[in-house]
Amino acid sequence: MLRKLGRLLGGGLLPFLLLSLLFAAGAAALTLFLPRVFAPVWAAERVGAAFAALAVANGRDLPAVRTAKLFLLLFPWTGIFLCLLVRSAPAPPPLPPLPSCGTETERAARLAESPLLFAESAEYFSCGGDMWRKLLCDVAAAKERVWLQFYIVAEGSLLSGLLGLLGERARAGVDVRLLYDGFGSALTLPRNFCKKLKKCGIAAKKLRPVRFPTPAANRRDHRKIAVVDGAAYTGGANLADEYAGRAIRFGNWKDAAVRLTGDPAEALASLFEETWTGKPQVFVPHSPIFGKNACAVFADKAELSAERKGARVLFRLLSEAREKLYLFTPYLALEKGFSDALSAAARAGVDVRIMIPHIPDKRAVFALTRENARRLAAAGVNVREYTAGFLHSKCAVADGRCAAVSSYNLDYRSLYSQAECGVFFGEGPLPQEVERDFLQTWETSCALPAASVWERAAAFFLRLFAPLI
Repeated sequence: MLRKLGRLLGGGLLPFLLLSLLFAAGAAALTLFLPRVFAPVWAAERVGAAFAALAVANGRDLPAVRTAKLFLLLFPWTGIFLCLLVRSAPAPPPLPPLPSCGTETERAARLAESPLLFAESAEYFSCGGDMWRKLLCDVAAAKERVWLQFYIVAEGSLLSGLLGLLGERARAGVDVRLLYDGFGSALTLPRNFCKKLKKCGIAAKKLRPVRFPTPAANRRDHRKIAVVDGAAYTGGANLADEYAGRAIRFGNWKDAAVRLTGDPAEALASLFEETWTGKPQVFVPHSPIFGKNACAVFADKAELSAERKGARVLFRLLSEAREKLYLFTPYLALEKGFSDALSAAARAGVDVRIMIPHIPDKRAVFALTRENARRLAAAGVNVREYTAGFLHSKCAVADGRCAAVSSYNLDYRSLYSQAECGVFFGEGPLPQEVERDFLQTWETSCALPAASVWERAAAFFLRLFAPLI
């Protein structure tokens, strides 16, 4: 705690918070005194808020986002600023009309605007510890490159051991690079972390550093990618001790990831290279290997864009389920189109199950997750809570024949704002492995509890701001 406090005082978050508080205090002072002293200025602010309301009402945001912004405009002076701060991407319907021909993977590839790929191998990890053990072995044997990209990088035994390996590989001439998000790692890394790595021969960059509130402040890089020579990993696990099972935080930390070789690994490497250089990369499959591991890599950037490919791919997956649909997610705050699709599937007789955490890591988000889970449960969706620790897996599997393993949470931020990535599998054994993992984990879960008075009160307020949290 003292270390985090020190980083808060010496890092980039403190100026951000102080300037935000200063702005809020100034706005409060204006609210109290300007009506009496400068009535025309007060009236001008309300006129400005009215024009902002018109702009929001006529915007292309999701309906729930527009509602939240219009409510913010009730706050004098701060309302207009907050609307600009939480500006979100215009979102079209998640699933544009497409031909129904082709396999599930071919349709997913078209939605992701990605080529159909065939992995030489695809290995599923049902916990972060297994992934990290395999990844560390790959890093120790790396000959050409080790490229790592994570939302959270935290000091601890995992990072210490990894840095030792990375330094050794860098001295052997291996291309070693590390990317991490400026907000996700703000309280877990020292301010001079990049300089420290540079001395060891490791190239590192902080993505999207925390600045004074801007419209892009809530758009983070949430991707998890590790590329080691010809293999690549992606999923939900970050670079911190709890993800590798080396630290107990909320009990057992349940996560998931996948290791790929072949063209899908090169596709993930292309995503990393694009983030590193800031220049668009065009990936073309090198040597297609037609086999049982057909897949499509999908990704989104943390930029204003009408094309959110992850939302389209995931919507396709859940809308095509005919018998059973299973989903892991740590956070649940879906827009109306997704919620309606899940409810419709349940009413049509599909066995729809969602697993969420039983132990919260963020109280407000947890209250919102439970509120949304109860609404889906009322529509026939079976929701249970993982009791052995914290659930951080981000997977979906339909009918045991197609699955997605990704960094996407089932909430507005992941689906419509952040940089994310994942892999869709339509053929081969991997979907069955994800389904088996879900069913085994389901046995360690408990029923969704009835809402407490506090949860009802919190949900009543938080539901309005769900798209902005």
